[in-house]
Amino acid sequence: MKKAEMMSKRSIVGILIILSAIIYPFTLAQGAEALIEGLHIVRGKGNISISFSVTNCFNKKMEEAIKAGIPTTFNFFVKLYKKRSPLWSNKIVAHRFRHTVVYDTLKDTFRIWLEEKGEEVQVQDLEEAKQYMQRVETFVVIKGRELTRGNYKFAIKAELDPVKLPLSLEGILFFVSLWDFETDWYYRTMRVEP
Repeated sequence: MKKAEMMSKRSIVGILIILSAIIYPFTLAQGAEALIEGLHIVRGKGNISISFSVTNCFNKKMEEAIKAGIPTTFNFFVKLYKKRSPLWSNKIVAHRFRHTVVYDTLKDTFRIWLEEKGEEVQVQDLEEAKQYMQRVETFVVIKGRELTRGNYKFAIKAELDPVKLPLSLEGILFFVSLWDFETDWYYRTMRVEP
């Protein structure tokens, strides 16, 4: 009985060592945690716009996938609440928009669709494409609406849209799911005075 238990424990330890050897390099490649940084708020004439960026959202494997022509999409979520009490807030607005990059191998250009601006940008440098993907510039959260006096809270989040591959490639490129990133919600309070 003891010999069987010892063999079972050794088997479990062996499996854990093999799994950690397989998974560890992918976790190293993922790098630091993705974060929302550099939030800048501009208020004026009933409009509120924000700018911010996402850091640590790219890794080498993701860059290689983009260069191979796999479309890559970042989802952005922006919400604004009016704080009524420490436990209760009223949602004023909620937005969701995307940035998508596709590499055109024939033209050797990166096409980036910025949904919140309704425009497409073309660049030839991957680093410049990455800047467009991770940076949100002057996004209008509220337009033509004056806010009443009080405290307001922004909530911002970004995530990688799941990469969709043809069925024939899903079995081969199973590690694509390890590229995923999702930031924690980033919060910033703003005070409005009359």
